[in-house]
Amino acid sequence: MIQEKNRNTFTVTDPTLILQALVSLKDVRVLDYYRDRQNVWLRVEQVLKGPSCPTCRTRAWVKDRPEVSYIDLPVYGKSMRLIWRKHRLTCPNPACAATTWMNTDPRIAPVKGYLTTRAAKWATKQVGTGRTVKEVAHELGCDWHTINDTVTRYGAALLKADRQRVNRTCAIGLDETSFVRLKRHHTSFVTTVCDVENHQIIDIVPSRNYIDVAHFLTDQPKQWKERIEFGTLDMSPTYRAVFNVILPKVTQVVDHFHVIKLANNTLDQVRRRVQQDQLHHRGRKNDPLFKIRRTLLVGQDKLSEKTSERLTCLLTLGDPNGEVAITYRIKERLREFYDQTNMESARELLDELITTCRKASMPAEVQKLGATLKTWHPQILAYHHAHHSNGITEAMNNLIKRVKRVGYGFRNFNNYRTRVLLYAGKPHWRTLDSITIP
Repeated sequence: MIQEKNRNTFTVTDPTLILQALVSLKDVRVLDYYRDRQNVWLRVEQVLKGPSCPTCRTRAWVKDRPEVSYIDLPVYGKSMRLIWRKHRLTCPNPACAATTWMNTDPRIAPVKGYLTTRAAKWATKQVGTGRTVKEVAHELGCDWHTINDTVTRYGAALLKADRQRVNRTCAIGLDETSFVRLKRHHTSFVTTVCDVENHQIIDIVPSRNYIDVAHFLTDQPKQWKERIEFGTLDMSPTYRAVFNVILPKVTQVVDHFHVIKLANNTLDQVRRRVQQDQLHHRGRKNDPLFKIRRTLLVGQDKLSEKTSERLTCLLTLGDPNGEVAITYRIKERLREFYDQTNMESARELLDELITTCRKASMPAEVQKLGATLKTWHPQILAYHHAHHSNGITEAMNNLIKRVKRVGYGFRNFNNYRTRVLLYAGKPHWRTLDSITIP
């Protein structure tokens, strides 16, 4: 019974077969194998079958066999070096313009590469899924620049080949994020183009200017632009102009977080002004309005009965004219707007809120809030139709910051874009297996 079990077990014991399994490429044979204290060395060679001149098709001759060392995947817990005995060929036809050339095989390693093809693809996936370049370089036994150049090269090829990644969305979002801040220079910004439907980054535009963002959307395929139905954004006039001109049929949706944040900022401005008018100094810990500065920003439905009573008492003490109280009620009504389930009731509530804010008796800060709400009325109301949010784009920006932390910052935009799209762009990693870099 034991002999029968051993006979049926898939185990390779022949050293020659083990070495062939380490290479596993057709028409590539293993010449020798040896180990030292640091690395494992494997020497291979292509099996040539009737090589011919690429120009005149004459049977080519092998001139010499130079050996080139490449970094390969670790084996047995040690770094492995693949030594490729190449063939330098020559054409015997004296009338042929071709003299000598080096035989290549992209399955083994690309031209002008330091890693084997399989090691390069493995390193690209490792760095693309969140590992640091330094960590992968240490595991392969090479320097940082070797891995970084390889990831940039193969990552760019993967993103270019994987067109399915960006062709399946009907809702996109635009938002800005900081790129780098150099010494004695202002922070530069880039624009994140996000697929808010599938929660992934489509691309990174190297600025937040109207011309650059509009140029990116203009260059996209016509079928892709016709498929877009919704465009999410914060209250950015630049991105609104981009949607108006490049994608005029798209329904624009303002992120509800930024609308509520605008109301909270207005409430805080009124509180600070009233504080100055009443006590002639900035808020101190014993001042009534200063005590409730954080409570005012919390939704009324989330306050306990005791906290609500405390809020009412301190508003009575510190806000005799009721300016802070009325601004607080307006903020709460705006929150109620987003709780509506019917489009018509939401429209009526928003119109009523804008009319109230724009009354002459209201504080100047509230009137300004009403003017902003009126300007963005269609985009704010569209939330109840689309139910999309630019919060997905904000979440993608958090993933971008994670990549920046892992990379300890970026100065080269192409490296930055490639690393971000590999990590947060959800590429199809199986496509990487079919990519060939000559």
